[in-house]
Amino acid sequence: MKELNPNKFQSPIPIIFKLKNILLGKSKPDIYTQINFTINLVICMIFMFWNIMSYFIIKLRTLIFEYKGIQIEKIIKKRGLELGFESIDFLPRLITFHSIGIICWTLVFFGLIILYRKKKNFSLFILGGITFYIGMSIFYLNWNYFIKDTTAFDKIALLVLITSTIIHVFLTKHERLGNSINFFGENLED
Repeated sequence: MKELNPNKFQSPIPIIFKLKNILLGKSKPDIYTQINFTINLVICMIFMFWNIMSYFIIKLRTLIFEYKGIQIEKIIKKRGLELGFESIDFLPRLITFHSIGIICWTLVFFGLIILYRKKKNFSLFILGGITFYIGMSIFYLNWNYFIKDTTAFDKIALLVLITSTIIHVFLTKHERLGNSINFFGENLED
């Protein structure tokens, strides 16, 4: 009979390392890819957390009213009227927006994993998820929602995510052609 290691279940570190190796692979990419991945992962997790939290707060609004006395539905309907929605139209749209937002940010997360592994099609997942998220914000909710209820931090974070992904696509394209990742063009060594 095989003897169990007494330390096997005491530390989560081995499980975390195994999960990291499964998701990101065993080899590390170049430093620019690591920095790009880390910054974009933080942005992605902020948006993912915000969408999950918003979705569950809206879905559990009656429970929150029972325990805390906060009328979330009334607050949301009032804000919807200020943004130009009918009183019954804004709440279902907001629930749909946040649930699809969770899917979009999951796609972005998957794209970031592919970016870290230096695979080719990472930009489709990242830019596709962001484009759909912004499109839902502008066209499904409305332009006023995007302008007034999307904070400056959110807009800057989305811009950083989009810009860094486009720059990374450009740099990895040059790397695949045999050049090095370089912001300033070709290396001019004598």
